[in-house]
Amino acid sequence: MKKILISAVAAVVLSAAPAFAADMPVKAKKVAVAPAPSIFDIAFGGVVMSDYNFRGVSQSNRGFSGGAYFEPQLSIGFGTLYAGIAAYGVDWPSTAPAYGFTNPSAEVDLYGGWRNTFGALSVDLGLIYYYYPKETWNGATDDSDFYELYGKFGYAITPDLSIGANLFWTPDLLHYSKTFTATGGQKAGATYGSLTAKWVLPWTTNGIGAYVSGEAGHWWIKDTGFVAAGFINPSYTYYNAGLAFTYKALTLDLRYHGTDQSTQKCNAFLAVAAGNSSSNWCNDTFVVSLKFDTMLSALK
Repeated sequence: MKKILISAVAAVVLSAAPAFAADMPVKAKKVAVAPAPSIFDIAFGGVVMSDYNFRGVSQSNRGFSGGAYFEPQLSIGFGTLYAGIAAYGVDWPSTAPAYGFTNPSAEVDLYGGWRNTFGALSVDLGLIYYYYPKETWNGATDDSDFYELYGKFGYAITPDLSIGANLFWTPDLLHYSKTFTATGGQKAGATYGSLTAKWVLPWTTNGIGAYVSGEAGHWWIKDTGFVAAGFINPSYTYYNAGLAFTYKALTLDLRYHGTDQSTQKCNAFLAVAAGNSSSNWCNDTFVVSLKFDTMLSALK
């Protein structure tokens, strides 16, 4: 009887063992935690274009040009701080009397600022310094360097449709106060404002997308120094409209640029005499550009 009782108890214990083990808590496997995104990144890229057109005025004597930029960025919790350098090929011929410009070796842009997004709204505030190295004396100046303070604002109406507004201000456009030294050294203070729009087209083919975009703006330029030097008010209206195709980091941009500048206004803006060969730099033109833009993080 005793042996039977012991055997029965053992059988109950053995039969209960699996159920007991199953009820015991099992330690969860450790899941690898993804590393936090870096607060540091670098944007960089380049461009080749049939004409370096800046706000409706050619900077490359209606010829081909190229450029590149390098922009370190630091995310700080309430936006991104950035500082960059960009360089473009320019052609301001010094030969006189056909041209008579200062013939710098390039345009080098040094810039920095802060940008952030607040829902559909984007804000970009900063300063850009335009440096023209190795300028030569043209009889009036050898210094065209100047800076602009800027504010760029965008609003995404939909993920594919956005509008924007830009404002740039400089106390002395192209350092014209030096050009106008003989007539009192009046500074050419200038404010440029524009409205922009962009619509990403609702189709892609083999990774190729497209968008249409445009800009309409006006450059208000203080004319005191220009008038004293015998020119008319150089202020003018500028616009562009274009179609662009995108593939990964590449953009092929086809764009028409136009202004309301007359030949006299163009001569005034460039501070050149009537008949100067640069008078066509302000004419309406069609520009083709191939751009490459990416981020260091995108290459990892």
